[in-house]
Amino acid sequence: MIRESEQPDKKTLRKQWASTRDALGAEWREQASVEASARLAAWVEAQGIGTVMVYSSFRSELDLRAFIERCWQMSVEVILPRCKPADYSMGLYAFTEWEQLKSGAYGIMEPDPSRMTELPGSRWPELVVVPGLAFDRMGGRMGYGAGYYDRYAEAANRSAAEQGVRIWWIGAGFEAQLVERVPMEGHDLRLDGVVTEKAIYLRDSFMDSRSISEGGGRNGTNPFQ
Repeated sequence: MIRESEQPDKKTLRKQWASTRDALGAEWREQASVEASARLAAWVEAQGIGTVMVYSSFRSELDLRAFIERCWQMSVEVILPRCKPADYSMGLYAFTEWEQLKSGAYGIMEPDPSRMTELPGSRWPELVVVPGLAFDRMGGRMGYGAGYYDRYAEAANRSAAEQGVRIWWIGAGFEAQLVERVPMEGHDLRLDGVVTEKAIYLRDSFMDSRSISEGGGRNGTNPFQ
C-alpha cells in the first residue's frame, strides 16, 4: 500500500517509518520475504545477471536469505559488504556459505575477513540490492543516515561508467514501506526500482525497465506473475 507523509524532518520520518516496519508481524515478514526473494530471483535470472551484492538483514528488514540461496543454486556470485565505521566505507566479499559470516559493525552479520579475501576496488556487481526504511516509485530511498550506500554508489557508478558497465540498484522492502515521496538530496542514491512481496516496481525513466515490468523478461514472459 502506498502511504503518504508530509513530514519534512528526516529524523522524524526515520522514526515513523521504522515503527511502521517493526509493527509488521514476524511470521508475516518471513513469508513476505520469501515471496519478494522469489520475485527478485526470477528477475535476476531473466536478465542474465551473474553477480549480485546483497545486504545482511537486520532487525525487521526484508530477509534476503531465500534470494541468496537461490542465487547460489543459479551459480550467481553473491557479494556481501563489510562496514568500516572509521570512514563509513564498505569492503566487498564474495561468500558461498553462511559459516563465512560473523557479527560485525552494528551487530550485523558480515564477512569474516579472517576467512575471506576482500575483493579489489575494480570489481563491481551487476546488481546491488539495497536496504532501507522507506521507498517510493521514483527511486527515492530513506536509509539509516550513515550514508554507506550513497558513498559506495557514487564511486561505483563513476568507475562502472568509465568501464562501460551498468549497475542496477534495487531497493528491497515490504509493500508497507512504499510511500508517496521520500525526501531526497543531491548526494542521495536514486534507485532503479524496488522489490516487495507484491511486485517489482521499476522506474519509468529506463525504457528497458519499462518493457520488463509491462511485458516480461528476455523471452517475452512476465517473471513476476
